[in-house]
Parts: sequence; structure tokens; C-alpha cells
Amino acid sequence: MSSDRHVLTLRRRLADVRIRGERSAEASQPPAPEPPGPGAAELQQRDAALTEREQQVAAREAALAQERQAVEAKSARLADLIGSVNREKAAMLAENEGEIVSLTLSITEKVLQYEIENGRYKIGEIVKSALQAVRDRGEVVIRVNPDDHALASEAMAGLGPNSGKGHLSVIADDSVPLASCCIDTDSGRVFSEIPRRLKMIEESLLRRNGDSDGL
Repeated sequence: MSSDRHVLTLRRRLADVRIRGERSAEASQPPAPEPPGPGAAELQQRDAALTEREQQVAAREAALAQERQAVEAKSARLADLIGSVNREKAAMLAENEGEIVSLTLSITEKVLQYEIENGRYKIGEIVKSALQAVRDRGEVVIRVNPDDHALASEAMAGLGPNSGKGHLSVIADDSVPLASCCIDTDSGRVFSEIPRRLKMIEESLLRRNGDSDGL
């Protein structure tokens, strides 16, 4: 006797087949718990560390403020000291102005005499400086010491016709000291000698000291 076999063909695997109403194993598991937050002890440590940093910053700011005040106080004292020194200096110069000018002129005169005795002066520059006071364009006669005549003549020859003066002539004159000159023009006479140059130096020093007192 033969029996018929029925073959059942499944389109899905049995493992994937669920019975109606049956929940999956994953869905039946409870959700994973969340990681625990910081504890009270840890929060206290963080607060303590933050408070300590704030205290350190405040201490640094206070120290910087004290240093700034100290620097400002020292600067003010230094300014007062400088002002006091300048006032003492001005008073001392005012009290000894005459002596200082006399000493300066005495030293200058000795230096000039030494330069003259050793021939270490430029008569040409001395004459040119004196000519700056001459405004005449007529005849100009320059008198110099005979020992200065050659160099003075050479210096005047180098001026040329564009000097802005009139006709220049250089004459040797025994009455004129060394390193000096006397210039005769139509309008008068110009001297350049050591006493006059020292007088100009003295007036310049007195004016300079007066300007310093005014400051």
C-alpha cells in the first residue's frame, strides 16, 4: 500500500517565524541604565578647586594693584626730586653767574692766546666772519697784521666777484694784532680782535644763562 507524501515548502526560515503575540527576546529586555552622574563628593571637590582659583586670581590682582601704587608713588617722588635739583641748580648758577662767566672768558682767552702764539688760527675765517657785518658794496679795505697778510690775501682772493661786497683790498698794518683785522668801509670801521670777540662770548653766555633762568 503506498502513502502520499506532502512536501511543505517554506518561504521563510523557521528562526524568523514568530508566533502571533510572541515578543522578541531583545524587546523583552529592560533598557540599559544611564551612567551615574558625579557624586556629591566630586561636586564639592570641583567647587573647592574653582574657589581656590578665584582666590588666587584675586590675590594676584591685589598684588599688582599694590605694585602699581608703589611705582606711581616712586615716580612722584622722583619728579619732585628732579624739580628740586633743577631749582637748586638754577639758584646756584644765578648766585655764581658772574664768576662762571669770568672763569669761562679767562679760559677762552688763554686758549686763544695759545692758538695765536702757535699759529693755530685761520685768519681767513676771522676776516670772513668780520665781513658779514659789512653791508657796503663800495671800496672795502681790510687791514691785518703783516704776518697774516699772505694768508688773508689768499682767502680774500678765493671769494671772487660773487662775495656780495665791493672791491676788496688787503693791507698789512703793524698796528693790527695777530689773528685780528680792521675793515674800513665808506660807512665806518669794523674791528675783529680778541677783546671784542671775548666780549661777544660774554654777552652770549649771559643771554644763554638768562634764557635758562626763564625756563
